[in-house]
Amino acid sequence: MFSDLDEQLASTLRHRAGGDIDPTPIVTRARARGRRLALRRRGLIAGGVAAACVALTSVVLAIPGIRGTDDRVVPATALLLPQAQSGAPVRPGEVGADPATVHFSTDPLVSDAEYATWRSGRGIESVEFRGPSGGSRFALARTEVLLNELQQTLSSAGRPQPRSDVRVGDRPGVAWFDRSGDRQLWFVRWQPAAGLWAQLDTYATSRDEAAGTASRVRFDGAHRCVVPFRLGSLPPGGRLLECSVTFGRSAPGSFIEGALVVGDDSGRWLTVRAQVAPNGSEARRGDLVAGPYRARRQGSDVLEMVVMPCVVEAFRKGWGDGYTEAEGLAILGGYQPAADLDRPDTW
Repeated sequence: MFSDLDEQLASTLRHRAGGDIDPTPIVTRARARGRRLALRRRGLIAGGVAAACVALTSVVLAIPGIRGTDDRVVPATALLLPQAQSGAPVRPGEVGADPATVHFSTDPLVSDAEYATWRSGRGIESVEFRGPSGGSRFALARTEVLLNELQQTLSSAGRPQPRSDVRVGDRPGVAWFDRSGDRQLWFVRWQPAAGLWAQLDTYATSRDEAAGTASRVRFDGAHRCVVPFRLGSLPPGGRLLECSVTFGRSAPGSFIEGALVVGDDSGRWLTVRAQVAPNGSEARRGDLVAGPYRARRQGSDVLEMVVMPCVVEAFRKGWGDGYTEAEGLAILGGYQPAADLDRPDTW
């Protein structure tokens, strides 16, 4: 099954790649391709595919779109998060504190992107765009240590060059590059405000081009990190630690997957992930009880249930640590899908 294969692939890469490469983009692209083939097959049989989740919209730049598998022109803005009510400048203490909020805008990075993964929580906020020309990742953190701890996700030769001074707008920073075939992967790091650290990883032809792209990131507005579900049953002391969501422009619907991380002060944590269900998922009922749902085990560390139109998983290890199976089932039992998957502003 798709989810079993995903977890095996991710586990293999984690154990054998030495931790230097994040397998998430690889798994996401493989899963997205498999989902598109399944949806296309279902469309041929049923005469069409109903989009499970609609593209997110936000009033930003007028950017050309990419044609999806159903011949719709999907705008680049489908990769962006909904705007939050607040338009005040970001304050350092807010960054990564609220998993539901992202405190920056990266519209210029969207132009040729096909996928975007947003994250917020545990002191850091980030977005990674992937497309035909490679990709870009931007991260905003409260400390430089958190930036240093980020794993590199864009490909390069692994031989970074010495750093040099650079200006990002009117702010001082540093930049360095690494080779990636006949291209250069540039890293630009600066402080957009006192108490904040930012870094852009992007493919560019020169330091000035990379710094120019970094200067177009804005910090005067907030966006909401949204997933089409809520968790209404958390263990005592449990709270939301992180939100992540991935959108794509090459599938019938823009939503690919969303995840919430639950944890407590003892260091325990668990990830609940929902992704668009492949064809035939409705028959995958289990023998475990999770509130009003039926769940099943994937190996010993993952619990899975189907709440159409999504497959929902709780990861107790790998993407979690410390929660028991009973607690995982209790968390899944509080899963509340969005009432209207075609309206992300209600998520």
